[in-house]
Amino acid sequence: MRKPFYILNLLIILLVFSCGQNSSEKELIGKWYEIKNNGITRLNFNSDSLIITDLRTQTVEWSADKSKIEFDYNLMFTDSLGRKIKKTVLEYNFSSTKDTLFTHIIEPDKEVEFNLIRANNYIDYLNKKIGIKFELPKDGKSEPINLESDYSLKIFMGFSNNKIIGKTELSDNLNNLESDIKIIKDSLITGRPEQDVRNEIRFHLRVFADKKIPDSMITKSLPVTNKSDIFKIYDFPRPPNDTLPLKIYRIYQSEERENLGFMEGKIIKTIANTVYN
Repeated sequence: MRKPFYILNLLIILLVFSCGQNSSEKELIGKWYEIKNNGITRLNFNSDSLIITDLRTQTVEWSADKSKIEFDYNLMFTDSLGRKIKKTVLEYNFSSTKDTLFTHIIEPDKEVEFNLIRANNYIDYLNKKIGIKFELPKDGKSEPINLESDYSLKIFMGFSNNKIIGKTELSDNLNNLESDIKIIKDSLITGRPEQDVRNEIRFHLRVFADKKIPDSMITKSLPVTNKSDIFKIYDFPRPPNDTLPLKIYRIYQSEERENLGFMEGKIIKTIANTVYN
């Protein structure tokens, strides 16, 4: 007679848990990465909490109905109204496939667009956003890259119909590398010559390539030098055509960190190594 009793208790427990969330909340469960800022802002909806990661990570309570999400956001500093905790309301709707979340934050004086992609992890997010499927290689000897991702142009390489395809974070192919590199470098210019030189030296290509693609194919597809204005700032010896070698880092599979800019990788051997190392 005990067995039916245990089954009854189990059914009651399952019923209690299933009633804890409405159908709208259940549809939101999972990890979401913001589209515009390269996934730096993440919302991880769990049945009992919402984990928000942007400049830091915080865990809050949340609720939702079919049109809006509500939670209290803990501010790092008090705002103009003296608030440390800000009630946040996101009006939202899903894409037809339920893998993209279109939202905007409702505030008294403005509305902020805030769109996210559902993904299992950061690499899955990049696969979906860029539209190239790649699986990163594993290597126990890969190390954290000691250059911030702000000083890089991201390159993505994978396969389509058994052919290698590539994109940058700015273009749908690798044909505009020179102009894409210039766009990133121009965004780093501070107007302070010594800082601009440091930024130029920090600049690198950050390659997310499928594990089946060898390093030799990566270097074959990418330039190893780039035109540079660094020689106009100081009276450096000028190489042919005023070019600088580029550092190329291949990204390897590693544990996802709070700061997505800190990833593990290896530098691919090019002439950049003999100049900078």
